[in-house]
Amino acid sequence: MAIPQLTVANCPRCGKVFQKNLRNQCSDCSHSMDAILTSSLDFLRRNHRSTNSQVCVATGATPEQLHAWIKEGKLYLTDYPNLNYPCASCSKPIRQQKMCPDCAYRITQDIRELKDKDKSFQVLRREKQTISSGGFQIHERLRGV
Repeated sequence: MAIPQLTVANCPRCGKVFQKNLRNQCSDCSHSMDAILTSSLDFLRRNHRSTNSQVCVATGATPEQLHAWIKEGKLYLTDYPNLNYPCASCSKPIRQQKMCPDCAYRITQDIRELKDKDKSFQVLRREKQTISSGGFQIHERLRGV
C-alpha cells in the first residue's frame, strides 16, 4: 500500500510553508489578496472613474496586482474607463489587445520585411497563388494533385 505524500512549497509572498493548491499561496496570503481585491472593487464601484494609481493608493494593491486582475477578468475595463494595463512590448498604457497599435504595426512590418528577404517564402507564395487561382485543371487530376 502506497503512502500518499503531501506536496508542500514555500509561499512566494511570505515564505511560509503550505500545502500546494491552485492559487500557489498560503491561506493567509490568499485571504489577504481576496480582501485587497474586494476593497479595490468596492472603491471602484464608488469611484468608477479612478485611475490605476488612485486605486493603488486607496486600497494598497500594487499595479502588478491590478494588471493581473484585469488579465484574469476580475476587473473589467469596460466598467472602469480610466483603468489600463501595459503593452507587452513597450509598456505604454493600453485598454485592449496585448500590444499597442504602434508595436503591432512595427512587428507586422518586420515580419513582412523578413518574408520578402527570404526566397523560400516567395516560392511558397507563388505555389499558393497558382493553387488559389480557382478552377479545376485536368493536368492536376492526372498528376494526382
